[in-house]
Amino acid sequence: MAGYAKGPADEAKGHMARAEQALKPSWMSLKFSPDHTIASMEYSQAATLFRSAGMLQESVNAWTKTGEMKEQLHDQFGAGRAYESAGAICDGTGPGGPEAAVGHWEKAIRCFRLAGKGEIAAKLILKMATLREKQGDVAGAKAAYQDAIEVFEQDEKDYDLGDVYRSYTGFLVRAECFEDAMKAMDGHMAVLLRQKNPVNAHKEVLAKVVLLLKLEDSVRAEQAMSAAGDVPGWFTSKECQVGSDLIEAVKACDPQAVATTIKDQTFTFLQVEVARIAKQLKVAAVAVPGAGGSGGDQEAHLADALM
Repeated sequence: MAGYAKGPADEAKGHMARAEQALKPSWMSLKFSPDHTIASMEYSQAATLFRSAGMLQESVNAWTKTGEMKEQLHDQFGAGRAYESAGAICDGTGPGGPEAAVGHWEKAIRCFRLAGKGEIAAKLILKMATLREKQGDVAGAKAAYQDAIEVFEQDEKDYDLGDVYRSYTGFLVRAECFEDAMKAMDGHMAVLLRQKNPVNAHKEVLAKVVLLLKLEDSVRAEQAMSAAGDVPGWFTSKECQVGSDLIEAVKACDPQAVATTIKDQTFTFLQVEVARIAKQLKVAAVAVPGAGGSGGDQEAHLADALM
């Protein structure tokens, strides 16, 4: 019809048609192989127009096609961006939801790593880790965090690596994977020592002590304190002092001493998940002959003592 103005959906379909045409050999025009460059450009424009028209699934499909064309052209970075865009549309309430987004992000991560863009890849991996945790997929979240750590270690990005270790440790503590959390703390300590940052390494040692006391393992808590002797300034640090006091109070089954120790401000500087556990530690009170109450069965809750 004369004067008919095409909307974004019609324009997008036109770009899709031209992309498909670019992939077909034409003897008449002496084109003997697919033109992936033109096809990728047409698919990319179609994806943008489909998105503006609210046709999300079509936009995802076009971005996926764009990524495939970019891979054919050995443009791994461009392919990664295309797959990332497809995943962004699916994420949340988009077509296919988070699971579809993860599928596209996995392709993007592979392409970014091949392109030497480890930092961009790691950011997508961390988004996947957060998503897995929300879904209750502890194993999937662990694997994602470990992949992110591997990427930053390969790229020697210690600053970013420290942030990943903190997020990973927080997740593991929330998931009550305390042994894995302590291994993550060891990894973080190694990074901190490479950065000449013993002050924060001291906090990691104290955090390990708190988790070991949560596991009612005062022997390993003492071993962790001793093993930290190689960390510069450890034995003269405030963390060493309060850690030793806390272990002794727990070994003596002295609820009042534990409550007093845990009030020390040093614990508030630990990672929030670990500080919360410190406040929730329990210790059985020693039975006092002739005293009322349940004696050895009595427990003191530090959270109450701090109120």
